[in-house]
Amino acid sequence: MFDFSFGELAVIGAVALVVLGPERLPKVARMAGEWAGKAQRYVSQVKTDITREMEVAELQKLQQQARDVARSIETSVQGGVASIQSELDSTANSLNSGLQDASGGGSGSGTGDYSWDAAGDNWASSRFRRRYKPGPSVDDLSEEIAKLKRQLAMPEATGHSRHKYAPRARMNRPRIRR
Repeated sequence: MFDFSFGELAVIGAVALVVLGPERLPKVARMAGEWAGKAQRYVSQVKTDITREMEVAELQKLQQQARDVARSIETSVQGGVASIQSELDSTANSLNSGLQDASGGGSGSGTGDYSWDAAGDNWASSRFRRRYKPGPSVDDLSEEIAKLKRQLAMPEATGHSRHKYAPRARMNRPRIRR
């Protein structure tokens, strides 16, 4: 931060010793060190704040670019869907006009031309109706959970084992003889 040589620092220390005296010099030096530390922390905090703000600005710029790309993709997809829809509509219209021409103007005469007019008479829906089965209520579920917790609970110690280790474990411990 400051470019002081060792000689310059020695001259400043000697002048401070003469001016302040040996009793007050350690207190002043400690206070100057604390101020210098506070200044360094403040400078580093300002630097981190600035870098953080720059990163936020970059992220906002990237977010805006991503939004623009998403909008352009959306418009291109919508344009493609619209063109496909128009092609399908034109194909359906041409097929309908071709069917009307082939059936003789839509007269529907059943003289051996494989007409489908009577095909719908015997048709029945094959869709099955769903049965309504009400499930358990929240209260029933909570009671069931409480019952399962009681069943799975570990048995509590009743006080019949006063020692930390089981008797066999105490017997297997090596004895230390003195």
